[in-house]
Amino acid sequence: MYTARKYPLRDHTPSTSTSTRSGRLLRLLTLSVLFLVLLVSVADATEYTVRPSRNVGQEPGTSMSGEKVQEIDPIPLWLFLLLCIFPQLTAAPIEALLPLKAVGYFGYRRVCRENALDNPRRLEILSFIKANPGLHFRELLRTMSVARGTLDYHVRVMVSGGLLKAVPEKGRIHYFPADSRYSAEEETLIIAMENDSLRRIILQIHLNQGARTEELAEESGLSRATIYTHVKHLEDLGIVRSERAGRSVRYALTDDYSRVLMIHQNSSPEPARVSV
Repeated sequence: MYTARKYPLRDHTPSTSTSTRSGRLLRLLTLSVLFLVLLVSVADATEYTVRPSRNVGQEPGTSMSGEKVQEIDPIPLWLFLLLCIFPQLTAAPIEALLPLKAVGYFGYRRVCRENALDNPRRLEILSFIKANPGLHFRELLRTMSVARGTLDYHVRVMVSGGLLKAVPEKGRIHYFPADSRYSAEEETLIIAMENDSLRRIILQIHLNQGARTEELAEESGLSRATIYTHVKHLEDLGIVRSERAGRSVRYALTDDYSRVLMIHQNSSPEPARVSV
């Protein structure tokens, strides 16, 4: 006689245990990454050393010993707020934060190109730069009654919109109208003449072709070390050439820049800038 064997019925309903474990693992991984990012120690200064400035009476940011001067731009508002919320991010590379801004970048740029001169303040800044080409950001800030962040925003909009041309020089950015007809020599000379010390040296060499370092120091009131540093920079720019005469070195303007200076020089013996 055969007896019927009973087998337990299988449950064919889908199991959610695997998906639950995956979700928990993903959340745990996310929290671990955030914990590692935020658990970054922030450096703090233990002491401050204050020394008297050596450029008393000079334009702020002027190189004193030939060192490179880097002008620091203010950080954007979105980055400032983010660092206030998560100060530990100051120890992370700044490049890691750039993707956070990429979401609205393309739309922002397209709007600015179409409406670059709709803002009256922006039009005022552009008109001022057209009347005073070659100004750098700090000089614009000092001359115009505009907040630093506002000026930086409008200048960036006009540069990206093709209305202004930014020319970097020794850690500073100088601005020219994009539709200007200045040659490369004119732009270089205009930027150099913005610096008071460089302007005095250029004009003294222009009046005394073949001047020596001692003569330039006596006429300009600058030290020989400062004269040497500035003249070396002018040689690198191609404005000045040097010729050795015995034990002394004489300086003269190159032909191209001598011609440009003669054409665009103001009637004043020491113009504040090259009039072009």
